[in-house]
Amino acid sequence: MELCGDVKETLSELIPLLEPKSSDHFLQTQRKHYKNVMKMLEHSAQERGKTDEISPEYVMSLVNKLASSDAIFTVDTGMTCVWGARYLRGNGKRKMLGSFNHGSMANAMPQAIGASLAYPDRQVVALCGDGGISMLLGELATIVQYKLPIKLVIFNNRALGMVKLEMEVAGLVDWQTNMYNPDFAAVAMAMGMPGYNVHEPEDVEATLIKAFGIDGPVLVNVMTDPNALALPPKIEFAQMTGFAKAMSKLMLEGRTDEVMDTIKSNMKHWKEVL
Repeated sequence: MELCGDVKETLSELIPLLEPKSSDHFLQTQRKHYKNVMKMLEHSAQERGKTDEISPEYVMSLVNKLASSDAIFTVDTGMTCVWGARYLRGNGKRKMLGSFNHGSMANAMPQAIGASLAYPDRQVVALCGDGGISMLLGELATIVQYKLPIKLVIFNNRALGMVKLEMEVAGLVDWQTNMYNPDFAAVAMAMGMPGYNVHEPEDVEATLIKAFGIDGPVLVNVMTDPNALALPPKIEFAQMTGFAKAMSKLMLEGRTDEVMDTIKSNMKHWKEVL
């Protein structure tokens, strides 16, 4: 049936025809599914990673744990956005800003600047990718100049991670996705704010606690695992075959070590795939 008319008048005719459902089967099914998803996410976050290959899920779970109850989070486009969506818990007071509709890069830091100016009494945490923050490094000086107490956390996987993943699921070998990064902590200190580099998983929590306790801006550069995959909620067959093709091409090019590292880094997700 198709209807054409004024919204108010049409709804006034349709609503009396609706029959309320007495069963909450759908709701309970979705709650059960959500509980299972949360268990899998918690399982993934327990894996801390290793030197210079720290699990990004672990890092984001700590940010969620340590940030204030009314924090404003800004997330860069790409992998950081995925980790934020999965591990930052809403409570009715927290806010998360991102470039969700447009998908442009380097949004986290400028959005954090705006949020901090608009809400000077709230904690603002910018969750940046190394590719994103590299595009606007000069804005670190803006943060210092206006004394904005923004906490910047960089998920430094030395790559344009989402672009790399998109190429791989399309069956292509990644090309020109690796990043040549400066020492972000040194850059932050040169701009006038404290900066920390984190290379070891066991140092992440202590560094974040220190950073969140500083009365002013601070940058924490975490060396995350470049092989960590942000698996979609539902994996399509075409994505699996495309990724397999990409891995096969890597092996044919003699890059077997990269394939093995990818497998090892993502063994924690095997339950999600099955």
